[in-house]
Amino acid sequence: MSASLEAYLARLYLDADARRAFSADPRGAAMRAGLDDMDAEAVAHIDRAGLELTARSLQARRKDRRGREAGWWMRLRRWLRR
Repeated sequence: MSASLEAYLARLYLDADARRAFSADPRGAAMRAGLDDMDAEAVAHIDRAGLELTARSLQARRKDRRGREAGWWMRLRRWLRR
């Protein structure tokens, strides 16, 4: 797997607009992202349901992590105010 394909997959997982563009025209979106013909063809055939499921899972993890980080920060602030 090429580095450009890995970067494009990461963008698809993290960017809802990129996923929408990909859903409308998979091969075209991949080519516009700079993938070569072989990688664009390969990514055009990925499992769309799996792509959406993974994207939602990653989004939930990021949201959960932000909540935990905020909780840690708030506990520290309360402790420092004593």
